[in-house]
Amino acid sequence: MNVRVGQIHGLLGPNGAGKSTTIRMICGVLSPTSGRVKIDGVDLEESPSAAKRLLGYVPEGAPLPMELVPNEYLRYTASMFCIHKKERDKLISYWADRCDISDVLFKPIGNLSRGYRQRVSLASALLHSPKLLVLDEPSSGFDPAQNAKFRSLLNELSETTAIIYSSHQLPEVEATCDSVSIINHGKLLFDGELTAISSVKPSLVIEVSPPSIVEQLNASETTQIDSNWVRCSINATESETVASKVSSLDGNIRLIQPEAESLESNYLRIISESGSAS
Repeated sequence: MNVRVGQIHGLLGPNGAGKSTTIRMICGVLSPTSGRVKIDGVDLEESPSAAKRLLGYVPEGAPLPMELVPNEYLRYTASMFCIHKKERDKLISYWADRCDISDVLFKPIGNLSRGYRQRVSLASALLHSPKLLVLDEPSSGFDPAQNAKFRSLLNELSETTAIIYSSHQLPEVEATCDSVSIINHGKLLFDGELTAISSVKPSLVIEVSPPSIVEQLNASETTQIDSNWVRCSINATESETVASKVSSLDGNIRLIQPEAESLESNYLRIISESGSAS
């Protein structure tokens, strides 16, 4: 698996697939039985301290010292990475603002919501400007507005940082990531751009008016948009004739597009095929 600066790379797989083991090896908690882990060219086994200085990690559930306030925790994190005192407070203020935790910097972590604790953990992981950021279920506890801000921050960070994004939330991965690795039973099943995993159904989505003509189009999956327009699916083989057919029925078309399968449907297909193959 190769994760480059400039991309957010999803790590997907069912429970027990090996995602947590993979993350632990990347972070230097477990030693791989074979293969190498390199972060920005630094071999983790040969130079563990140097490699870990290039790494930022947000674990699932954001386990933090509940008795501290975020400012204390971030100061402690800064000391671990030997950040000079003159720079420490500036960095804490900067990342607290970027991660939307400025208003809780002096409140006990144990009193914070799950979303706030997640953002404190993220600020801690970014404090030393890592070259690789590893995120394990990072958006848990976020509301929709916080999710949107989080995705915007990740897109900006990806310009200078390689990002691994491990999650079970496939719509979040689809909305956030540029590329993805899918693993199952410890084996890599797919590794590449999200566009490469997308497949197109042999059908078209169309929007037609008036709704009464839909019955004559051999359409399926019909959804009424409003009193004048209906969205439905038709066989792709009818793409060349549907316009003239609708016109002959005194109707109108405002949308014709291929119906693409979601990441979820392709993910389930790949996992299912790997199970049948084994």
